Amino acid sequence: MLPLNPVIPSWLAGVSCVLFTVMFVGSLYVIPLGKVPADKPEWLLKTMDRDHPLVIQQRFKGILLTSILAIMYLWCMFAYTGAIPTDLPLITRLYSFLAMLGLSLPGNILKLVNHAVIPLALVAILFTSPLLMTYLHNELPFQSRFSWTQNKQFLFYEWIGIRNYIVGPVAEEFIFRACMVSITAFSGASIRAMVFGLPLVFGIAHIHHGYEFFVKKGRTRQALMNAALVTVAQLVYTTLFGWFATFLFLRTSSLIAPCLCHSFCNIMGLPDVGSIVHYGPWKKWLYLALIGGMVLFGLLMRPLTQPSLYGDPYSSAYWPLTVGK
Repeated sequence: MLPLNPVIPSWLAGVSCVLFTVMFVGSLYVIPLGKVPADKPEWLLKTMDRDHPLVIQQRFKGILLTSILAIMYLWCMFAYTGAIPTDLPLITRLYSFLAMLGLSLPGNILKLVNHAVIPLALVAILFTSPLLMTYLHNELPFQSRFSWTQNKQFLFYEWIGIRNYIVGPVAEEFIFRACMVSITAFSGASIRAMVFGLPLVFGIAHIHHGYEFFVKKGRTRQALMNAALVTVAQLVYTTLFGWFATFLFLRTSSLIAPCLCHSFCNIMGLPDVGSIVHYGPWKKWLYLALIGGMVLFGLLMRPLTQPSLYGDPYSSAYWPLTVGK
């Protein structure tokens, strides 16, 4: 892998991250809707919310355009600054570029499996209490109230499911992890700065959901208050997840684990801690699982994300930054 020399000025890396955010959020609104039925009145088109299939399809187009532009921008930036030397063979430059974006795969099949299994197991430990609640409701896979048909239908054939669990996680991890980390790594930024700084941009990028909530609820004073609460909660949650996802991306040098963990967290949603009091004799076990899951997650986070579990100095782009740290 290429040495991560600080060839990109810090201010330029920061401006680039802001640019990626503006492009990503802006693309959700500026791309026109697709083919709209002729019988739809103008006022109805304006009331379509983020869950309408036409709006989701429009945003997919915007995200695709943003991703293509971000790739082109990074390729030119890395070539211009010498981050990826232009005197190298084209195939070597392409491989290094893809590796920086977390799009390369380890040669060892076992390590490839590790990318999917270990990080998901780690996140599942954090969600021990919510998973136990789901178990008590008989809604886990292979339990009586779980339907493979319904879940498959929602995940792969309904636009909301495709957005929430496939396109959304992949697109956000690509822009907010791969693109931002790759350009920041060449600015001389420390791991701490990347892990705790970049997710703030990720959290702020979700503020627009608060405005959508405000509009959807009628633009009233109560809607404004509720939107503010939703925005703060989402800002905190997405920033916390961003810390972990950035850490995971740097440790694994791959988008596989962050994307899978992002999808899992979207499936689980925010833990409903307040409902634990209604679980009778299970209440103490749920509280114990909640606290124990967080403690165990913290203790296992470093050992279960050792870079050697996922790659080697030749396949892991961020190996020099993370090994022994």
